[in-house]
Amino acid sequence: MNSGTIFLDLDGPLLDVSERYHRLHCDLVLQHGGKPIPREIYWQAKRERVPELEILGPTGLSLQTIAEIGSARGTLIESPEYLLFDQPWTWTIPILEALAGVSSLVLVTLRRHPDRLHRQLGELDLRRYFDRVVAGPGDGTLEAKAWLLRSEEVPIPPGSSLVGDTEIDIASGRALNLRTIAVRSGIRSDAQLQRWAPDLLIDDLRQLLPGEVSSFPPTFTSFPSPFGK
Repeated sequence: MNSGTIFLDLDGPLLDVSERYHRLHCDLVLQHGGKPIPREIYWQAKRERVPELEILGPTGLSLQTIAEIGSARGTLIESPEYLLFDQPWTWTIPILEALAGVSSLVLVTLRRHPDRLHRQLGELDLRRYFDRVVAGPGDGTLEAKAWLLRSEEVPIPPGSSLVGDTEIDIASGRALNLRTIAVRSGIRSDAQLQRWAPDLLIDDLRQLLPGEVSSFPPTFTSFPSPFGK
């Protein structure tokens, strides 16, 4: 077992959450008599960090209704009926099994309702792969996950890495002096992730398997292995 820990984000790296996001968008827009944005267009806008209120512009709804929908979305995005739409990637469990065999795994995720998160992890049979789960709303800053880990007094051994799909993951990892690994499988586009200059930018978690990292072209800022070997 490697002495370093791999801190993993959930939504994006391990779960495909695009259906949850788009299904909620459709339901809210239709409830108010508007025309939902097609899934591919909606998800691409989210990946480019287009504000939700701007995304709703073409739905034909009034500005007041759009504001109401924006407020309702924040309340409903973690509701149990929508969390059911989240699905692990086809390779999530095999990759977790492989990673757990070489390093300690800690899940760190920003969720307003940790109880619902733990229920979801149990239903998806993911909890057993993590030595610890750290979850909460954070402190509202770009370093929110660093704040969570510090507040929970989570040990951070030398050679540890933080893997995620947003600027918050990169900024938090950097604040903790962790190696930062960004994946393109989540809610940020390649261009958005490159702006934050992670130590490594990969397509998805399959490229974290031992021996895979060294195969990346020199255009990536890389290190020999995410496991500190």
